[in-house]
Amino acid sequence: MAKIIKVKCTGPGQHENEIDLDDIIGEDVVIYGSPIATGRDLPARVVRSCDICDQGKVVLTRDMIEENL
Repeated sequence: MAKIIKVKCTGPGQHENEIDLDDIIGEDVVIYGSPIATGRDLPARVVRSCDICDQGKVVLTRDMIEENL
């Protein structure tokens, strides 16, 4: 199930962008019979362009991702 969070951009309009956390963290792959690492390797920071304006960036931090998982 997709988890959508809303984050404002850094541009002058402070547009609200909807970010799908599944796109950010990816999928877990489990292979039968092989050991797997527990937990996720979350990026410290993800920066994307604003969906609405050209000037703004949408910044997601690891803390923002973890509290919404």
